Formats: sequence, C-alpha cells, structure tokens
Amino acid sequence: MQKTPAIANITPTVIHSFNSSNKYDGSTSDAESVQNSDGKLYGTRHGGGTNDKDLIFRVPPNDSNFNLFYLFRDKDGQRTNSKIAATSLYVYVSPTGSDTGGDGSLGKPLRTLAYATKRVQPNQNYTIYLNAGVYRETEATVLPPGVNIEGAGESSVTITSNSAIPAPGINTGNTDWSLLYYGSIIQLVSPSYSGSSPRYGAPSEMVEATYGNQTLSGFTIDGNGKTIKAGVWVENRNNVTMHNVTFKDFQHSGAVFTRGNMWWFVPLPEGKWMKNTTIHDCTFINSAADGVSGGSTGNLRLGGLDGAAIYNITIRENKGYGIKFMHVGHLRNVKIHDCDIQVPEVDSQWSEDASIELWNLSYGNEIYNVTSNTWLSMVNHAVMNDYQPTATHPSNLKMRNVRIKDIDGQSVKESIEVALSGVEISNSYFQDKGFGIAIWGGKAWGGSIENHNINIHNNIFANVARKVQFGFGNSTAVFIPDSASNIKIHNNVFDTLGNSLQLDSADKISIKNNVFLNSQGDDVQGGNNIAFTNNLRRNMNPAKPTWQIRFAVNATNIQGDPRFTGTGDRWSSYYKAASSRSLVVDRGTNVGLPYSGSAPDIGRWEW
Repeated sequence: MQKTPAIANITPTVIHSFNSSNKYDGSTSDAESVQNSDGKLYGTRHGGGTNDKDLIFRVPPNDSNFNLFYLFRDKDGQRTNSKIAATSLYVYVSPTGSDTGGDGSLGKPLRTLAYATKRVQPNQNYTIYLNAGVYRETEATVLPPGVNIEGAGESSVTITSNSAIPAPGINTGNTDWSLLYYGSIIQLVSPSYSGSSPRYGAPSEMVEATYGNQTLSGFTIDGNGKTIKAGVWVENRNNVTMHNVTFKDFQHSGAVFTRGNMWWFVPLPEGKWMKNTTIHDCTFINSAADGVSGGSTGNLRLGGLDGAAIYNITIRENKGYGIKFMHVGHLRNVKIHDCDIQVPEVDSQWSEDASIELWNLSYGNEIYNVTSNTWLSMVNHAVMNDYQPTATHPSNLKMRNVRIKDIDGQSVKESIEVALSGVEISNSYFQDKGFGIAIWGGKAWGGSIENHNINIHNNIFANVARKVQFGFGNSTAVFIPDSASNIKIHNNVFDTLGNSLQLDSADKISIKNNVFLNSQGDDVQGGNNIAFTNNLRRNMNPAKPTWQIRFAVNATNIQGDPRFTGTGDRWSSYYKAASSRSLVVDRGTNVGLPYSGSAPDIGRWEW
C-alpha cells in the first residue's frame, strides 16, 4: 500500500532548514523512520533528492500524498544516514469501509480482511488493522509473509463467514480433508515440498520453512456453529506469533501450526523443522471434533515444531481433544505451560477425550503448570529410534506441576500415557483417574528398544471420589505392562489405590522415599531388580497388617501414621508434614533431589 512517487514530481514543503554554520543544528541527520500518532511515517533518505542531496519525507497510510518535508541544499547540511525502523505500515479495515472506494487509510478503510491482504506486499512490515465490528468474509484470507493482523480486541472484533470457506477443486469428503489447509479462514501457508506437490512428497523433497516474521492478535474468530473447518492455519512458516485471539465453534480445529505433512516413522530432517512458533493468551471454545477420519481432532494442533512457546491457553471443549499433534507430530524444544484445559470425559473410541496428545517427541520438550480433567498422551513410533535420548540430549519430555482431576469420578483412563524414553514427571497431582501413569510400547509395539530412563518423583496419586476397580491398570499409580528399564519412582504419595505400583516385567527399578496409604490390593506387584528402601506404609485395613509385597522388605521401610496436616487442598498442603516430629521427616535417603535437614523426607514435600 505504501508507494514512493518520483521525487521530480513533488514540490517540497520545508519544515526546517539545516544550517551548516550552526554547530548545534547538525549537518548530517541520523534518523530512523518512525510512525507518528497521526498514523504517518516520517523518515530520511540518503541521496534521494535533487543533485544527489538528502531529504526528509512523510508517508501517510494510503497510496497518495507523499510529502517531502525537506530537500537538502549546498551549505545547508550534507548527508542523512537513513535507517528504516521496525515500524509497521498500517492498512485499515472496517465493516463500514469499502473494497472499491477505500484506500486502506484511517479515513477511507477497506471492508474485508481477505481483500486487504491482496493489497499489501510481503515482507514490507505491513500491519492490517481491524477496527471494531463483525467481519463476514466470503473467501480465505491468504496472508503473505511479513504481514501482521492486529484487531481492536477480542471483545471488539469478530471474523466469521456466513458459510463454509470455499475450497475450489478440493474433495471435502476425502479422508485427508482434515489435514489440508483449504477451508480455513486465515491461511499462512508456504510450500512444504519441492516435488510435483507442494503439500506432500518424499523426505528428501522437504523444503525449509519460509520466514513469516508476523503476528496475529486482538480478535475473535468464529466458526459459525461449526460450518467452517478451521480458524487459523499456519504451515511451514518460521517466526509466527499469535496472541490474544479467541476461537469459537469450528468444525475441525481452531488453529493449526504445522510444517506440513510428514512421515510417521521417519525422523524430521535437520533444517526442515518449523521454528520459533509462539502462541499465548488464546482461548479455544468447542473447536474440535470426534469421529474425523477414525479419530479426534484438537482445538489447537501442532506438528513439526522446533522451539515453540505455547502458554496461557484456555480450552473448553464439548466434543473433541484439547491440544493435539498435527499430521504425525514431530516436536522438539516445545514448551507448553500455564494452560487450563477441560474436555469431555466420554469418548466412544478412547473412553474419554485427551486434554493433550503429542506424537514423536524429540529432545527438549516440556509441559508444566497445566490443569486438566482428562489424560495426557505422549507417544513415539516404536520402530523409530532416532528420537531416543542421548548423552547430549538426555530428555525428550519433562512434565511438572500438572494437575489432573477427574470431574465425575468415574474415569477408567490413565492420567498420563508414556510410550517413549527419556521422560521426567514431577511435582504433579492426579486424582480419581482410572490409573496414574501408564508406561508401555517400545519392543511390545514392534520396536527394537524398550522404553527406558523414566523418572517419576514428587507426585501425588489419590482416589478421593472414585471407587477402586481392579480392571485394566488395577487402579495403580504406575502401570508398566510392557518391558521397560531404568525406572525411578521416588518421593511420591499413593493414596487409596488398587495395586499402588503394578510393574509386571519392568526391570531395574528404584522405589524410594514413597508413602503408601491404604492400598486396596498390593503395595507393589511385579517388577525385577527392584531397589526398595526408605518407604512408609500405612493401611487401616486390619486384613493387611504388613507390606503387601512379594519380596523381602528391609528395615529402612517403615509403617505408621505419617502425621500429615490432613487439611487444605490435596495438591498443596494436605500431604505435608504437620510438624518436625512427623514420621516422614528426615527418614528418606538421598536420591539426588534437593532436601533440607539431616536427610531427605519421605513423600511429596520437604518439611
């Protein structure tokens, strides 16, 4: 939209004459372009005037009226040092504007977002500003790289359509329809492959992501009662930020961020990840679905991301998943935190919808400060060994401060599904789920390496409202039905479970500093090569007066009332020692976790 006309056609209006004889008046300007409160861009141009002299200019946010503020002359200053500031050029849009009579200025805005995106050039630092109102788009908004969309606020701006967004030539009944960007309202899409199709090809045909360097913010995007497929679709664009956007009632997904289609059991090649995605302070409402191509979609879908930051997300869903992988996942250095997710506790395929489901996790991923009511699923393809932990990158996933509390107390699902290696789960709370953490997959799913290096510490597993059931999972805190090794289970609390630990054929297990309260079945069942020390047991059932374990228990393991406070929230104060005389204080052993006093305490908290 911003155009610079030929200087020969402009009669300059002087606002200041530089005086070369006055040392305080300067001879060479050194000014960045800046945007004033009037919406106009002011700047300097080195050698842009008559006889190669410098000039100072003003550009308003429209196609005309370029103003030359000053043209340097001999003995009137010499040279500017022109710099272009990172100041956006604004194109204005309003529901009362016009796509035929408007020019995108503040006084003559355009009418539709889709048309505004056609009037701007990529990578020229444009921002399309949406004034307050409802925008009823009739076609997709195809946003070029380097162009931002800024709305007047989530409560002031709504983008929607009266019907589905057209997808010419695309079979919307195809099983891959949910994986294609067509039909979404706002599209930031760059080619993913160099072959005959820009959307799919061999791994060798993958292309690097385009640098988007753009931000979406300040609006609500509405799926019009699930008649529209998706809200925002970002594909193979680096450096894209989205914040303060609300999504409502979309058919398949609110937002999708993916590098494009990928291979299920082939690692993503170096240099082909989509980098530096940031999504924060967004709300998703009923923008997912069950029963799509044999599975469920998610409100927010992610795939092929490296270095993503996703935080302050709120999801309220009535039929579908919260956050879900896109295509086949592949995530590296992705941080998801400070999220509040509630999804249905009923699902015909998996018993209940997942709050977060991620596939194919490479190194450096973290999930923390998340509250939800249903399970979290973390799965790597068993035959792909490239994402196994290494000495350089020992951690695929760290999960901490997660609170999962079943609402109706009827769940038969686990809290967390772990089907990968290099995992740490800590400082979390799980209440009234079918069982706690399920560790499975690996060799049992056709792989050559069993899952290993899993550290579970400082967590609380409690049945409060749910009746213990000895079905699949045996209402246990940690369930390992498949072969796995090097498992650490330290400083946890297990309260009123079935078999507190169901380890089956797992090997090389360290069980230390845990509290076992009122196990309805065994305290520990199964497992090989177990180091079991410094645990505390209390069981009020007179039929279970001693440890319910099928191996010898040494004297470091004790029984008795731990003397917890028994007050306040169970995830914060209930299981803390009531005083320094509590039985758990200084009775643990050093397992490498921070502690105070003469020895570590037993259980979740340090006194």
